[in-house]
Amino acid sequence: MGGALTSSQLVPVKFERDNFKPDETEVLQIEGFDLPAHIFEAFTSPIDCPAFPMNDAAISTVYGLCAYDADDDIAYIQVVKREQRLCQSTLRLIVSGEVFDRLHAAGLTIGSTCHAVYRQGVLLFQSIYWMKQIFDISSYYREATDVDIEAFVALKNVIVEDSDALKKRAGQWVRSRVAYILDSGILTNMPVAKIAETAKQFDLTLNIQADDKGDECLVIPADSKQLRELLKFLEEELYVGPLTGGSFEANSKRARS
Repeated sequence: MGGALTSSQLVPVKFERDNFKPDETEVLQIEGFDLPAHIFEAFTSPIDCPAFPMNDAAISTVYGLCAYDADDDIAYIQVVKREQRLCQSTLRLIVSGEVFDRLHAAGLTIGSTCHAVYRQGVLLFQSIYWMKQIFDISSYYREATDVDIEAFVALKNVIVEDSDALKKRAGQWVRSRVAYILDSGILTNMPVAKIAETAKQFDLTLNIQADDKGDECLVIPADSKQLRELLKFLEEELYVGPLTGGSFEANSKRARS
């Protein structure tokens, strides 16, 4: 089940960005990953773990399964979806001979997908969405803090239409992109006029207004759809195809080596 993630045919890619999506030839990896204490202790001393109570209340709390090979120090991890939890309170049928019998005991079904592999301190995975269902990996990527949002709003060449709304409603998607934009220095190092001119390649018309001093400023829209389009552009998620000249959205921020 976990062989797909450990295949030598996959190219390991260091996980750095929350919005990075590997293709079918790549696998994301986090080196030096610290397993949560309760999982580490279960791997190293399973005999000390309390017996799992097989009842509906306990089954409803299961969100992941781990299989650990101590000899090779490798663990296979699967997210447990709702339909995999077999509770007594719901009608579950199993085939017995030529008839269906009701399953009276609580239990779990094991899926065919391995969502992550932990091998000798390295975490391997392909889906960030599923990874977040099991582990907190927020410390391994940059996300704008409230202070960063304040700094973004305070940029000299930026006018935010609704700064209060941006601060209150900025979710993870917005924060990860604001962090990149701040770190890259795009808005401080590149003239607003050049940014607006470049945007035309992607059929984007940016709103440019003058501030009290007459300097050109980029307007950050309050409309959520317009905001997303602008942040995608500023974060360089858009690119022009070298052969067709068409504009596309990138699924990765990994630099070409």
